[in-house]
Amino acid sequence: GNRLAPSVFLLPPPPEELSTPRRTLSLTCLVRGFAPEHVDVQWQRNQETLQNTPNSPDSG
Repeated sequence: GNRLAPSVFLLPPPPEELSTPRRTLSLTCLVRGFAPEHVDVQWQRNQETLQNTPNSPDSG
């Protein structure tokens, strides 16, 4: 089958998280338009893979 590289979009934290001091913020990475259907996504910090990061399948 055809292989398509994904389009990747990093979305900023919601405004309410930025308006108050916090130790953590939410980041969202949207991955779309890829083939085949399965893709593995990993979050990294300083080139180190982060463990136990939540993810969810595309619901739309």
